Amino acid sequence: MIEEQDENKTQPRPVPASAAGSSEIPSQAESDRDESAAEVTAMRDTDTAAGSALPQLEEKTAGQAGVSAAGRATSTAVSPLTGLTYVSVEELLDLQIVSDPQLSPDGSLIAFTLQWNDRNSQSSRSAIWVVPSRKEAAGGARQVTAGDQQDFAPRWSPQGDFLAFLSTRNGGQPQLFLLPLQGGEARQLTHLPNGVSEYSWRPDGQALLVHSPWKPSDDQSGEPADEETALVYTRLDEHWDGVGHWHGRRIQLWFVPLEGEAMRLTAEPVHLVQSCWSPDGSEVAFCANRRQQPDLSTSMALWVLTLATGHLRRLTPEEGLAQMPAWSPDGRYLAYYYAPDQSETCNITPWVVAADGSEAPRPVFPAQADYTCQATIIDELRPTNEWLARPQWYPDSRHLLVTIHERGQVHLYRIDSESQQMTPLTGSSGRYLSPHLARDGSLIAVVRADWFTPGDIWSLRGDGSQLQRLTGVNERFLRSHQLIRPRRLTWQASDGLMIEGWLYLPPLATGQQAPLILAVHGGPSCAWGDAYVHEFQVLAGQGFAVLAANPRGSDGYGEDFRRRILNDWGGEDLRDLLAGLDYVISSAPIDGKRLGITGLSYGGYMTTWAITQTTRFKAAVSRNPVTYLPVCRLLSDQALWFDLAMSGAGEERLYERSPLTFADRITTPLLLLHAGDDLRCPFSESLQLFTALRKRRQIVELVRYPATSHTMDWPTVGTPAQRCDRLRRTVEWFQRFLLQEE
Repeated sequence: MIEEQDENKTQPRPVPASAAGSSEIPSQAESDRDESAAEVTAMRDTDTAAGSALPQLEEKTAGQAGVSAAGRATSTAVSPLTGLTYVSVEELLDLQIVSDPQLSPDGSLIAFTLQWNDRNSQSSRSAIWVVPSRKEAAGGARQVTAGDQQDFAPRWSPQGDFLAFLSTRNGGQPQLFLLPLQGGEARQLTHLPNGVSEYSWRPDGQALLVHSPWKPSDDQSGEPADEETALVYTRLDEHWDGVGHWHGRRIQLWFVPLEGEAMRLTAEPVHLVQSCWSPDGSEVAFCANRRQQPDLSTSMALWVLTLATGHLRRLTPEEGLAQMPAWSPDGRYLAYYYAPDQSETCNITPWVVAADGSEAPRPVFPAQADYTCQATIIDELRPTNEWLARPQWYPDSRHLLVTIHERGQVHLYRIDSESQQMTPLTGSSGRYLSPHLARDGSLIAVVRADWFTPGDIWSLRGDGSQLQRLTGVNERFLRSHQLIRPRRLTWQASDGLMIEGWLYLPPLATGQQAPLILAVHGGPSCAWGDAYVHEFQVLAGQGFAVLAANPRGSDGYGEDFRRRILNDWGGEDLRDLLAGLDYVISSAPIDGKRLGITGLSYGGYMTTWAITQTTRFKAAVSRNPVTYLPVCRLLSDQALWFDLAMSGAGEERLYERSPLTFADRITTPLLLLHAGDDLRCPFSESLQLFTALRKRRQIVELVRYPATSHTMDWPTVGTPAQRCDRLRRTVEWFQRFLLQEE
């Protein structure tokens, strides 16, 4: 019934920082376990392909990320076992993030983005770096762009003579830049007034396809009207969290030659996204909802545009959600991901369709395979655009490289699109994110992250062999701190379903019991898993145990498990969580009288809902919650999704499962933290609950973070100060109400 899937049978041992990132590395990388960041050299100069070497990659941003001792919050305790300190709140900003690895055409180099925090400007910065794709190659990592901006999304030209990237260096929206690899400065290639959201090289390397928002009046001469004077709503999709109001614009396709002006290719009243070129460069595939009333459905189909004629053909049904097309090297097929409904509870799996429309779409996975390719494992660091990596073809136009989310981990698989044979390329623990397959299929570049490592660039052979770590961007930080290793647990829910979670337990003296904080993830189809979660490490370092649970509805446990959340928020999912509490209290040194609960988004909803249903929790911190479903489903930028997720049981269920309905039951001290520009779960959701509780003279506090959106915990959304303030207030709230013995 109960299973502890860890070798630690009583409590998890604190892992010395010197072992961080090594104990969980797959067997192929045994020789890499003791690698030092000193092996990785760096170069920062100007935006050129040449420069002088610097000692270590992790020292790249020491000046920007540094902070005086006076400006740092009180550090956590020192481990009696190792003498190392636990991580502090502000050290969240010392962590650097690598992402988006891209192999050069000859497979010898990997370009990637390195992101860090700049406390002086209260923003995040990023630059493009390159590193040899194999350890046996000469040289180390070197920085190829620099400046006080965001440089990201590197893409090699097909001949390998240019490196394109997006940048905000000239202010405003991201634009496309081109860096000659034979030497010279990067030059700006686009000057589109509304920036560039994504792009790709034409196969001949002479032009690029770019996505940028547009509306007809943008082409009219004269001064544009002041769009802030009035925001017009005629459709449900007029705004989006993190974007704001679209001002009537929709993302269109643009043709950008290496020399000359950008030319718009489309003028659709809908967004055209996730495009790719045909191998001969004559056609472009993209995803769009081109229905007459696109705002009243959440589907997308796969379309192909013939550039010479402007003709459009649809390859997949308008029902369902088609995403991330990839053209086979022989030009015959398009692979893509497909989900039959948009409730976010069904598997997202690879499909294949004939590019000329002569064959019906067909699934790549065998019928019995209960997997999803969406990797929604969350933390506060890794970018959310990694959650769904585009499928990639091997040179034989038969095999595909995909990611699969499995019980808190993400692994790479090679799939035979004809025989449906699935071959795992990675194993053991960890998350393998944003894979990029070499043109000849011989090599894969990937980001690998786990419990103790926010992520590094790795490479492996196309058959999954010879896994190698190539960077160590946070090595010095991780080796100088004491980290807590979580223990994997499973318990049985009231209806017999097995539920999984992870327990972070601080070191305790004999006979001592720790206060426990139940952490509820967002989604509800996200999940906890093999991720470095700074918040959990801070809390554990302060003496709190943390239970990170994956109740029904969580991703990575099969479609039936995920669909059990439909129309039942606050029902069996809450019972799953409470059963986990009971199990942990009975089997670990936990003080059952000092319990807290916290979560973001759906996790924020569950936090506020739980304290209306039980008085077990002595403190609660809810971030960006939903508190009144009948209203939030009308105000959210995902109004249609709320209907799919919770309206199937009727309006009465929405009322009955809303925390605000039972505000009079709340006695738990509640801290509400909310992004001021949140369009997913609007600020009013916290404000109305705060008002109701304050009128009843309950212990409640509301904090609004201005000019930031729903995902403010992530580096490119919230400012460094906001992210630290949010975490600091969370820790202090639990210290205030849970650290005193009853």
